[in-house]
Amino acid sequence: MLDFKPPKPNELTIKLVQSLAAFGNKLYPKGLTLEIDEESISRLKSTFGHPTVIAPNHAASADPAVVFFLSKRLSQPFYYMAARESFDKGRFIGLRSRLMQQMGVYSIVRGTADRNAFRTTRQILSEGKWPLVVFGEGEVSRQNDTVMRFERGVIQLCFWSLDDIKKNGEDKPLYVVPAGIKYRFTQDMWDVIDTALTKLENHILPPSTRTPEERYQRLRRIGVSVLKTLADEYQYMVDESKSLNEHIQGLKEQILSHAEKIMGIQSDADILTRVRILRNLVDSEIYRDVEQMTEYERKIHQELLQKFQQFYPDLDRLVNFIAITDGYVAEDESPERYLEVIARLEKEVFGAANMQGPRVAAIKVGEPKNLLDEYDTYKDDKKNTVEKITVTLETDVQNLITGFN
Repeated sequence: MLDFKPPKPNELTIKLVQSLAAFGNKLYPKGLTLEIDEESISRLKSTFGHPTVIAPNHAASADPAVVFFLSKRLSQPFYYMAARESFDKGRFIGLRSRLMQQMGVYSIVRGTADRNAFRTTRQILSEGKWPLVVFGEGEVSRQNDTVMRFERGVIQLCFWSLDDIKKNGEDKPLYVVPAGIKYRFTQDMWDVIDTALTKLENHILPPSTRTPEERYQRLRRIGVSVLKTLADEYQYMVDESKSLNEHIQGLKEQILSHAEKIMGIQSDADILTRVRILRNLVDSEIYRDVEQMTEYERKIHQELLQKFQQFYPDLDRLVNFIAITDGYVAEDESPERYLEVIARLEKEVFGAANMQGPRVAAIKVGEPKNLLDEYDTYKDDKKNTVEKITVTLETDVQNLITGFN
């Protein structure tokens, strides 16, 4: 079992890293700049000093850096909740982990009753010293214009924290603040896009099929080729009378069913929910406390882990393609949408997406919602209140993204 990583915030370390990150970002030719309007800043500042959760969308892997730069802009440190595996990525894992903790980041094992993470979250919100950043989607959507359904646990943790506040004899507010992050490139990216398309074509298309086409048709042709290759791999029957979207959804279902069969589970839920169930089951087994197991229980545990290894690629593939649909680029042939889809295809074909170009991350912040106003309703009907507020939060974030010019 991987150990819990608690936050160990150090304000001197935070300021030092902020300064170094800002300097390095200016030197880096594919750097990131932040853009936020005064109304959004005012809305965030109005909650400072109170228990606050900032809930942005999770469109890109750069999102944590964006909210970190936002913290610098506001001269206000944040706490951050992050998936446990994020502490073990990249080089110098030990140093990275310690640095993340000193920045105010702490770990959570998704889909489990991670008591340490729950206890830490409730303590952070009860104290209300710094805002807490939680990405409601739980996964990187890789969609600049759309929001995936938010996890329900975020709002549930907020209400548990209000329970704690009430038990302490206090009656202070607890705010949830919707935030939308949207990226745009700051230079012409069409040559980069054409080069990326050519590289993909050279890897997956026979020479005879690399005929000149318009840019969108090239992208679509690559996508169809990837789909047909995966269809063969997963024994999915391609029916030429069906639309590409039907095939995309059908292939997702085939891959998901394959993984569920290995796991021995069945579900009638939608694809996103089922992917989350699978990931949560994997995480819960990986991070089980083996020290408390008998020898026989450890043997069974190891057998399960070996079985899970069979569908790790399936799960990664589903997460990569979960939000993709045919026509997404055709609706708005922007460089951002082209490169979102290209990044997915590069991850599938090459195992990783290439860095693209300098971007602006624009942030809009919605009206903070005081959950204290909903506390009595929550006590009467917990499940439906959590559901209603989560859907409202998700909708608010989507409206913020849609509202960008």
